[in-house]
Amino acid sequence: MELLRTFIQSLSPVPEPDFALLTPYLRAQKVPKGTHVLEAGRVCEAVYFVNTGLLRMYYVGPDGHEVNCRFAGAAGFLTDYQSFLTQQPSRYFWQALQPAEVLVLPYALVQRLYRESAAWDHFGRLMAERVYQQLNERVELLQFLTPTQRYQHLQQHQPELLTQVSQAHLASYLGVQPESLSRIRHRLSQK
Repeated sequence: MELLRTFIQSLSPVPEPDFALLTPYLRAQKVPKGTHVLEAGRVCEAVYFVNTGLLRMYYVGPDGHEVNCRFAGAAGFLTDYQSFLTQQPSRYFWQALQPAEVLVLPYALVQRLYRESAAWDHFGRLMAERVYQQLNERVELLQFLTPTQRYQHLQQHQPELLTQVSQAHLASYLGVQPESLSRIRHRLSQK
């Protein structure tokens, strides 16, 4: 709970009485490695805050291959924002790559917090802006950067993923084949 409090307060201070609206309804959930907290075809009914572990967001393409879209580690939020907002089935999976513990914020609680607290409503707007920025950054990385530049961006902004995520998952995330990722790594190590 303290990690969540610290993250929230760093983004937008929430007064203690408003924070107290959240705590009775928040529940911790253990997520064993390989387990999904969300599966395609199901409605995303919660926002999750990662206390420990690492999860990946992916979809299965028409060719049957998994495509990684995002990773979320400790002190990160995860959700399928589109499914959460519309309460329509998701197209994505969220899977634990390591044993994890998440805090679950159900849809009804989030809506109630928005209605009852200006501080939570403000926090929700800031989170929506953050989600938009993350999605836009992802699109621009894939559209405007070469595979080598995408790898270098990952090295600079999320270096922990290089040691925590398999080469196959990293390659999928970067939009390249695992063999291409090996060549990129080799070339960069020679410089």
